[in-house]
Amino acid sequence: SEEMELKMKDKVRKYLYEIGEVIELLMAVVVIGAIIVAVMTLIPEFAHYWTIRMQQGALLEFIDAVLDVVIGIEFVKMLCKPNSRNIIEVLVFVISRHMIVNNTTPLEDLLAVISICILFFFRRFMDATRKEKEEKEEN
Repeated sequence: SEEMELKMKDKVRKYLYEIGEVIELLMAVVVIGAIIVAVMTLIPEFAHYWTIRMQQGALLEFIDAVLDVVIGIEFVKMLCKPNSRNIIEVLVFVISRHMIVNNTTPLEDLLAVISICILFFFRRFMDATRKEKEEKEEN
């Protein structure tokens, strides 16, 4: 009876997990729709940038809009294929965008650079660990 109850709980967990996966993919589709809209708004945004291109901060304003789209694309990749590499890429873009677009202090810039270095270190470490694991499986 207890074993049957555990099997039932496992089936319910598996079913709920699969529902979560489907909802995650649906959210990726919704985000893709938003990205398409954002890409279309880049055309008038570029035209606006072109008219004010000589003003200070005009390029940063346009880069902000472009980075929003790039972060959205990385977010979709993360939703479709959630792994540590994609998560780290999203975080790197978010930190970079914050540092590039916002007026930050030198200390905030330093912390952002250190954060990105740590993220790259983790990605490198995970890649090395994965390669070692694959080599062991081959032997």
